[in-house]
Amino acid sequence: MNSILSNLLSLISFIPPCVIFGTCCFFLVKKSSVEAILMTIGSGISLLVTIFFRFLPLMMSAQNLTATEVSKYYSFSGIIGFVAGICFAAGFLIFVINTVKKNKVISDQFPKSTDYNHE
Repeated sequence: MNSILSNLLSLISFIPPCVIFGTCCFFLVKKSSVEAILMTIGSGISLLVTIFFRFLPLMMSAQNLTATEVSKYYSFSGIIGFVAGICFAAGFLIFVINTVKKNKVISDQFPKSTDYNHE
């Protein structure tokens, strides 16, 4: 019972990357744009890195890897994760900038009210 609970709790770390990746895929399907592509690539690679980090200890024990080899795997996957984070952040930044520009254009289309009596 205890090992089942600990296994289920260890899978909780997969939920946020899966939700983010699913949301980015939905956004990409609805609006095929540069920001959607960057965010989907970044979140997809981050999900793969998360899975890799979860299963690296199992691979380490199954293949009898040395500490030097393991540190190389962690370093390499950390660099890949950093690049994925940069892709996601760049896409998110472009998305926010475009959204703010669009909201400013929409608000400029309506005339400003000078009547402050709302009776």
